[in-house]
Amino acid sequence: MTLVVDHTERLKAIEPQESFIVSAPAGSGKTGLITQRILCLLGTVNNPEEILGITFTRKAAAEMAARVHSALQAAANEPRPENQYEAQTWELARKALQQDQNLNWNLLDMPNRLRIQTIDSFCRYIARQFSLETKLGDLSEPSDQPEVLYQSASRSLLQKLETDDAVTPHLTVLLAHTGNDLARCERLLSELLGKREEWLPIIYGIKDNHHYFEQVIDQIIVENIIDLQDRLMPVAGELIELADFAATHVPDGRNPCLTQLVGIKELPDIGLSGIADWQTLLRMLVTKDGAIRSKVDKNSGFPSDKKEHKSRMEALLDWCRAQADLVSQINNILHLPSKSMGTSEQLILNALAQLLPRLAAELDIEFKAFDQCDYSAITLAALEAVSPTSDEVVSDITLRLDYQLRHILVDEFQDTSGSQVELLAQLVSGWQPDDGRTLFLVGDAMQSLYGFRNANVGLFINSQRHPVGTVQCTPINLTTNFRSEKGIVDWVNNVFTGAFPKKADISRGAIPYSRAVAFKSKSDHAAVHFQGFSGDFAESEEAKHIANTCLQINQDNPTQSIAILVRSRGHLKHIIPALQAARLNWEAHDITPLGIRMPVLDMMSLTRALVSPADRIAWLALLRTPFCGLGLEDLLTISNSTMITPYNGDSILGQLQKLMTSSSAVKLTDYGRAALERVVPILLNAWDERRRLDIRTEVESIWQNLGGAATVSGDADLSDLRSYLDLLETWQVAGLVGDWSLFELAVEKLYANPSPHYNVDQQKKTKIQIMTIHKSKGLEFDHVILPSLTSKSVSDSKPLLRWQKIIDEDNQSALIMAPLGAHDEEDDPVYGYLKHESNLKKRLEDTRVLYVAATRAISKLYLSGKLIPGKKEGWNTPGKTSLISPIWPSVLEGLNTEAYNVIATPDYESPQDKKRQLRHIRRLPSDFVSLHNHKYALLTVPETKSSGLELTPDSDLSLRARHLGTVLHRSLKQIANDGLRAWPSDRINRLPAAWTGQLKELGILVSEQELEDLSKAICTITQEAKGQWILGDHQEAYCEQSLSHSLSASDKVGVSIIDRTFIDGGFRWIIDYKFSQPNDNESLSQFEQRQIDRYLPQLAHYADLYRQIGSEQVRCALYFPQIGLFSEVTVD
Repeated sequence: MTLVVDHTERLKAIEPQESFIVSAPAGSGKTGLITQRILCLLGTVNNPEEILGITFTRKAAAEMAARVHSALQAAANEPRPENQYEAQTWELARKALQQDQNLNWNLLDMPNRLRIQTIDSFCRYIARQFSLETKLGDLSEPSDQPEVLYQSASRSLLQKLETDDAVTPHLTVLLAHTGNDLARCERLLSELLGKREEWLPIIYGIKDNHHYFEQVIDQIIVENIIDLQDRLMPVAGELIELADFAATHVPDGRNPCLTQLVGIKELPDIGLSGIADWQTLLRMLVTKDGAIRSKVDKNSGFPSDKKEHKSRMEALLDWCRAQADLVSQINNILHLPSKSMGTSEQLILNALAQLLPRLAAELDIEFKAFDQCDYSAITLAALEAVSPTSDEVVSDITLRLDYQLRHILVDEFQDTSGSQVELLAQLVSGWQPDDGRTLFLVGDAMQSLYGFRNANVGLFINSQRHPVGTVQCTPINLTTNFRSEKGIVDWVNNVFTGAFPKKADISRGAIPYSRAVAFKSKSDHAAVHFQGFSGDFAESEEAKHIANTCLQINQDNPTQSIAILVRSRGHLKHIIPALQAARLNWEAHDITPLGIRMPVLDMMSLTRALVSPADRIAWLALLRTPFCGLGLEDLLTISNSTMITPYNGDSILGQLQKLMTSSSAVKLTDYGRAALERVVPILLNAWDERRRLDIRTEVESIWQNLGGAATVSGDADLSDLRSYLDLLETWQVAGLVGDWSLFELAVEKLYANPSPHYNVDQQKKTKIQIMTIHKSKGLEFDHVILPSLTSKSVSDSKPLLRWQKIIDEDNQSALIMAPLGAHDEEDDPVYGYLKHESNLKKRLEDTRVLYVAATRAISKLYLSGKLIPGKKEGWNTPGKTSLISPIWPSVLEGLNTEAYNVIATPDYESPQDKKRQLRHIRRLPSDFVSLHNHKYALLTVPETKSSGLELTPDSDLSLRARHLGTVLHRSLKQIANDGLRAWPSDRINRLPAAWTGQLKELGILVSEQELEDLSKAICTITQEAKGQWILGDHQEAYCEQSLSHSLSASDKVGVSIIDRTFIDGGFRWIIDYKFSQPNDNESLSQFEQRQIDRYLPQLAHYADLYRQIGSEQVRCALYFPQIGLFSEVTVD
């Protein structure tokens, strides 16, 4: 068999005694390599827990653990494969199983001993395991919407103005700097909190430190000018002579700076003192846009009658144009600060040095109030735990962890932050060369996309050159691409070699391109297509073209996968309607904000009306919803009537009640009067019963009684409404919403569930996946479509503070920092320089974003975008912030070939597009009667006697028992999501206090016996082997997964919720929790059979749903946590 070109490197990478940093480009099989290394290490250690595998997502961790476990199972049960790679994996697994048998690990039955987890999970483990020693306390759950808490913390700090003497003087400086705009100040502060793991360790050192910053700036200037001076040396004499000539001949007043060069005899000084003259000299060579000048004239100092000097200058420009990357060097120097930081900038820096630590403390208070945190808090807590004190070389906690760990593997290392790398360095700080312990780092610098999450790709380059802590890793470069066909691999090589920078730069995150070698052969057809569109309706024509492309793919290859990947969700504005018009089956991931989904907006109107009885807009919006249904004519009548009716302290609801009984006072439509007669009594009753229930239950029951369930379009609406109610529940304070403005922000930060949801009653079809490019990382599709590539990105807002850590070739670091300019002044030159550096980083990352998108494709890649014709001929160059910008020269070169062409769209809308349909208002019939007039609706249409949500004792289906089951269910879900290692016994012992508070909010005063029953159930499932297996990490594991389906008796949608499901050993497991135990005088076997008989139809229904959406064999079981009984149920 032919070996892959990097076979030797792959063999080297699994050597168990050495540390490596592996560069694994897209499609290079890095997960398989990590699996093989873990198997190899298992054959050498005394305990499997000595190996720690770290990745960045739960899905990746579960997949890696599943691969290792599957390999062990295959080695135990199957013969040696013939395929060389599979045979190698099999042999490594056999050696691991031999070690397992020798040391009695029992890994096949206890896969949770494989220590593979996310980096955040590991950080939580450190912070919690040593919370007493570090006095950090227990960490709460990470919030899905920390931005809301950032804003709340910023607001809390600003509210201390004039009430807290410690911060008032500094807040006064900050507010004056921002023009006394409190809202702007709050936004600027909240934006900084997301990056506090970068600035918190350094903020204390910026006070009165302008001399240090001046030295750093001078160092940057010197290094840049020396590099450029070397490049210009062949033409330095000519440049100096021409500069003197231009300065002498430029017209008076045209370029005062240039006249400063009169008499120049040599290149200016290097350093801060000479930077202004350097910048003047270099502006002779480039335009305002930063391009090498194409011509010179009298305004630039070269009159038309001085032909000799003019032609010499044009020849010099031609030379500059021919030098690779010279123009970028020139532009970098033009953006260098020409002076150091001023007094006003140092004043605001001093204020921030005092305010930002206090702001971080306010955030900690918010975290405790909401029992949440963010990932930065987890990382910082773990880093504090392992960092040595002033009298320690290695911290005591690091030494204790050191005894447990011998091998650490980190996947996706290119996406680590500075704090995470520092944590890793501290963990290995006690390691010695040749002591048998190893560090294995795997990643692809070309796929680093998460700068907005504090990821620093420069750390990957630095770790290839310098030790991580005390461990020097040997670099390994993989080159084989197993994913894409040769045509795509060749195209990516040819196009991106020129798009990526030629030289690595740690500080900027500049990564040279590494060429790949295709494992698959080349097809007969073009693998990459580009379609340009010009004209006023280019976007709509592009969308139609994409829909037609998808139709053609479905027709030619109905089983092949299709993905539409976008940088911005706004690029789907025309595409999704085009897919709908073509009746294509599609699914969008994290695309539609929850807050713009109409069913959610309607429920928000109901919520706001309930918490704000005097809010006229909220009440009118509620009356306009489909479940109330009043038209604009009736709303105008009601609005005018209630405005002229004398207000005697009545709520708007009270005024509506009076309005109904006064037939002569106003004229409502027949539908409007009928609707009010139905709606107002329900709302009045709800008002009388207000705050007797938690707000979630109150909103849900009123919505149901008003007929809300009859207005939803399907399972996607139901799922979105459930997400809204879950969020509402977390924001409840004393039966109301704690802070409405922050709650609205929280809703804005949530995304609707994948829409439309997969309907399990429909025949299976290839579904087009729609997602952002960032979301697609790690995935692959047969066909990838990349639209709107010429669209410009939105400019980033100006942050309150900019900073950059500069690392040189010797791994020495320096810091430069600058504040935003005052509201009535220009930004400081240092701030402008840091902005330029940030823009450079963003453009470098954009190149990597496009690379990631292109390398998702297996068979075909389709590119498209809008092109603008040039003034004379050809096409205008797309903007620098467009995704296509770095590869535009290659695209332009290939235009008008078979695979690259442009369609000129008509300059008018087609009759079909121009036609507009007036939509009738969606509303319930005037004689509608709710069939679900009860307070505790489940937001679903019941499909059977058992809804799938039941977690109650057999003998008690009361509201009380259901609430007890609810809190138990929440805890089981939290444990499964966190991982069992995050739940030591001391944390479990604190659950009863949390249950007491949760049940009190639900109106239940729990008894000691009930708390004891709940505790017993939790302890049993977390300590018993089957329970640990159920809650462990598995592939495609979900808690409380919702599955929607049509009800056979109607056209409505039913929802089944499965307690726990996952894939293990090739089987789809469905686990249903039952909070039950045998009755008196009932044997365990009798109890088990009774439960199986009772729940067999329900489990059979669940199994049927999964069979329709997956290919795995389905196995079902009941689990009784009170008695630790696991009963597998056979379903047909």
